[in-house]
Amino acid sequence: MRGVVKIINPYDAGVFPEGDVILLSSNENPYEPSEEVKKAYLESLQKINRYPDTSYPALKKAISEYLNVETENIAVGCGSSELISRAFDVLVEELDKVAIPMPSYSLYLTYAMLRNSSLLLPIFKNYALSSDFFEDEKPKLSIICSPNNPTGNVVDRKIVERIAESSEYILIDEAYAEFTKKNLLDLIHEFENVIILRSFSKFFGLAGMRVGYAIARKEIVEALEKVRLPFAIPTPSVATAISAIRSLDYYIQLREKIIEERERVFSELKKLGFEVYPSETNFLLFKAKKAVFEKFLENKIVVRYLNGLIGLEGEFIRATIGKKEENDKLLRILESSIASA
Repeated sequence: MRGVVKIINPYDAGVFPEGDVILLSSNENPYEPSEEVKKAYLESLQKINRYPDTSYPALKKAISEYLNVETENIAVGCGSSELISRAFDVLVEELDKVAIPMPSYSLYLTYAMLRNSSLLLPIFKNYALSSDFFEDEKPKLSIICSPNNPTGNVVDRKIVERIAESSEYILIDEAYAEFTKKNLLDLIHEFENVIILRSFSKFFGLAGMRVGYAIARKEIVEALEKVRLPFAIPTPSVATAISAIRSLDYYIQLREKIIEERERVFSELKKLGFEVYPSETNFLLFKAKKAVFEKFLENKIVVRYLNGLIGLEGEFIRATIGKKEENDKLLRILESSIASA
């Protein structure tokens, strides 16, 4: 066994209790899929005895029309997580510099370590990035998460442009892009070294279907497509992803509900005295002790407890924005926790 595997920590996805619980831990869309998506899923079951087309032309065409980009600029994968791994496979040689500003998504570190890269982890308070570090180091690959998980903020466009100018390649993870108006998709037309990652898990509510995609120049896309799993996305996942795009108006309505609730919960958390991060995603990060996390579990609410994450000092809870009644229960428990403290 490779030595690096022995020192890598397994990915911590948080707590997954059984039973009737409110899940606010994984930044999922709390609402049901559209009727069109449900129908597409059921109809697709008739074809699960066959492999999907390995080039996924229908899915790429739907994404192309959704984003107004050419199909030759789209690579697909089993969630954006697979495409992060494949990007490392095609871009990073042993000891290449990989810059991952922190605090951010921990899975980036796992793939960087597996490539035996020279890992650079600059810390930026509140993920307020500056370009100086990247200009000095000139990484082979820089990874930016915008909006960022777990802080929820968007990285300034001019900062990202300067990082792109200083890096051989830059991967921009936009899993939460549909929750903000400040996406960076058009950078693929300005820079040949930019890779944008997107997901169907968050805005489109297909976390269980595992569909992700990358947008980049043709040469990068061809490389990603060469090394990904040949049958990466199951037939039902393809059908539901295409149908979700066709149900765009439905998901836009859900997004408006989520954003309205996010702003309400943010305001209520502030009133309760919590230090809470402004967010342009479907989750909120706020400072809270583990006892609060345990209180939530006792009341059958699952949130994400964060402690010891590089660049994030102290104890935090990251809570997905759920339905109004779910958020109300979360706030009631916080109120009672404060009253009994």
